[in-house]
Amino acid sequence: MTNQTIKVTWHGHSCFQIDNGTWSLVLDPYKPEMIGYPPLMVKAHAMLASHDHEDHHYRDSVNFLPAPENPLRFVDLDAPWPDTDDAYFYVKTLQTYHDDAKGKKRGLNQIHIIHTTGFTMAHLGDLGHLLSQEQADAIGLVDLLLLPVGGYYTIDAKEAVLTAKLLQPRNVAPMHYQIGFGRMPITTAAPFLEKITEAYQVKFLSGPDLHLKAEDQGNCFVFQYKKS
Repeated sequence: MTNQTIKVTWHGHSCFQIDNGTWSLVLDPYKPEMIGYPPLMVKAHAMLASHDHEDHHYRDSVNFLPAPENPLRFVDLDAPWPDTDDAYFYVKTLQTYHDDAKGKKRGLNQIHIIHTTGFTMAHLGDLGHLLSQEQADAIGLVDLLLLPVGGYYTIDAKEAVLTAKLLQPRNVAPMHYQIGFGRMPITTAAPFLEKITEAYQVKFLSGPDLHLKAEDQGNCFVFQYKKS
C-alpha cells in the first residue's frame, strides 16, 4: 500500500464517492424524493450501482465529468489485483441477494470490491443475507468495508456485525440507516454501533469526508451527512 490517503465521501443512504486524486467514482446514487432526502447532485467521472432500484441506481443525480478514458477496469473475481499502482479503479463484482430468499423477494445485489492507488474497499450494496465463507474469501481483505446496518431491506445490526467479523476488514463504516429523512422502516445506526464496539473503535467524523490513511486500522468510521 502507498503512503498516500484516499478521500471517501458519504452522500447519505448508501451513496459514497471515492476520489483517488485523478478520478472520482460514485456508488449507489439515489433518487432523493423516493426516500425523502434533500436534492442530490454528485460530480463524478464514473458510477457503479449495486442493483437497479432507484434508491441505489439513479443516474440523474450524477453530473458526469469529462474523461479522456474510462477510469473503470473490471477484474475477474478470482484474479489477483494488477501490480500497477496507477489511478484506475479496478473493480471486482460478487453476485449476492437483496433478501434472505435467494432473490425471490427483492432480486439480486452486486457487491463491488474496488482497488485503487493501493487501497481496497468493498461496498456491500443492499446485501440481504449473511455471506458464506466462500463469498467472504472472494471479497478478501479490504481497507474499508461499507455495509448496510438498518435492517428490513438489508441485513440488520446483528447481521452486519457478524458480516464484519467474518470479513475482518481493517476498517468499517455503516450505511443505509435512518438519519431522520423520509419514512423508510429502517433503524438508526445506534444498534450497530453498540454491538461493533467489541471489535472496532467507533470514530464519529466531523463531516461527510474521510481521508483514509494506510495506517488506519480497527476503526468504525461514522460519517456525518451534509446536503450536496
